[in-house]
Amino acid sequence: MPRIEDIGVFNAVRETGLNKLVPPVPRIGVGMGTCGRGNGAEGLYHAFLEAIDRSGTEFFLTGLGCFGACCQEPLVNIRVPGQPLLILRQVQANDAGRIIHDISGGNITPELVYCKIEEWDHITGSIRYGHGYPEVPAWNEIPFFKGQKKIVLRNCGLINPDDIEEYMAVGGYQALYKALIDAKPESIIEQIKAAKLRGRGGAGFLTGNKWEFLRKAVADQKFIICNADEGDPGAYMNRNEIESDPHSMLEGMIIGAIRGGTDLSGRALRLAQTGNLQTYAFLFVLGVVLLLYLVLGK
Repeated sequence: MPRIEDIGVFNAVRETGLNKLVPPVPRIGVGMGTCGRGNGAEGLYHAFLEAIDRSGTEFFLTGLGCFGACCQEPLVNIRVPGQPLLILRQVQANDAGRIIHDISGGNITPELVYCKIEEWDHITGSIRYGHGYPEVPAWNEIPFFKGQKKIVLRNCGLINPDDIEEYMAVGGYQALYKALIDAKPESIIEQIKAAKLRGRGGAGFLTGNKWEFLRKAVADQKFIICNADEGDPGAYMNRNEIESDPHSMLEGMIIGAIRGGTDLSGRALRLAQTGNLQTYAFLFVLGVVLLLYLVLGK
């Protein structure tokens, strides 16, 4: 990816990401969160690689995070150009060849279809996949999802969590760009306070107040820490977000760090919750690189 020094390069990277999300060839996304991996998603991913190679047809294969229906894992997203995105459920490695064959023939695998998405609101952007498959229920017609409005988890299960270009394609890092170029630190903190954004812990402390305290604190060096620990047994909501949409967390931390007057950022999490070590290693390295760039590039 080129170094982003102006809005032109920023938009070019975003377009590259859009071409990955809605490519001119069929796209297959395998849910690779902890819940998916625990149900055989890694073997399924490799089965798709082999089936695609045998087919001689061009596909775009990628890994995704968790869409939320962990009881239906492994989940697989299928999107043929011009058609809605289909979500398949409980897909096994021995289904891969049949799915590739069906897609190549312009068909779907009906017994595996869970739901469809024709258009998705990422809040920071939107993606139109296409219309069709009238016999398939929309995602929000499924009882598990009915009545849900995805906000924090809006990107989870739809983008490759390790791909910064896909994150930017759905509006990622626009807020950071604006914070670096346009806005004054005080105005950003006031916006966060006005939004009444709160922590998800028991205290529900106002985020804007935290950032204001941080900015006003006098110290040689200040830190901002993302505490991803979850004390409730079996409660892994933070892990789902970090695995499935890590750039969202990084973007928020960087905005808070530079507008709170800090130098460095870090994360805190329990070892017992590091199910996807590859994602956490990626996060650590990426976070260090981004923050060193911000600190040393001033």
